[in-house]
Amino acid sequence: MAIKGLKDLHYAVITKEDKTETVYGDWKPLGPAMAFNLVPSVSRGNLRADDGVLFSDMSKGPIAVTLNTAYLEKEVEADLLGKTIHPNGGISDNVNDDPPYVAVSGRAESARGGYEYFVVYRIKFGPADENKETKQETPNYQTPNLTGEAIPRLHDGEEKFKLWDKDPTVVDKSIFDEWFKSVIDKDWVATP
Repeated sequence: MAIKGLKDLHYAVITKEDKTETVYGDWKPLGPAMAFNLVPSVSRGNLRADDGVLFSDMSKGPIAVTLNTAYLEKEVEADLLGKTIHPNGGISDNVNDDPPYVAVSGRAESARGGYEYFVVYRIKFGPADENKETKQETPNYQTPNLTGEAIPRLHDGEEKFKLWDKDPTVVDKSIFDEWFKSVIDKDWVATP
């Protein structure tokens, strides 16, 4: 599907996970969205026999994630990267920072109309790239650029989910009203 925008990025910290369930905290706004890129890693192998390829197979690895926002509030930075906000209001990087796994959700305008809603269920981000440059004649903004990896959830192997709000096969459109209230799963149904 052709996409021409990105907005409403949210995140939810995974508070508990094991082989039976994944529990998320509340959705929180992430920051003004600039880019959210996912690059799957795939390894392919071929079995050659009789001077040709007899079988072909592949194996999926982690998905490389790049997140770019106009800015990150310090509370968001602390949540995503496991940093500490100190009583004086500052935020520090520490060798013991331990970023949690998080889900990231948002929506992107579709070239066919409406929005494609998406959620990536389990991402761990690393420290942000930071650039600071002197002013030039033409303004040049430096913005936070987080990188990380998305990996499958432990309890069901799910990686991501998306849904187009103009899809005629979506029988319950209230799912879009709930998208940023809780983490939407493939088996979501409205609660009575």
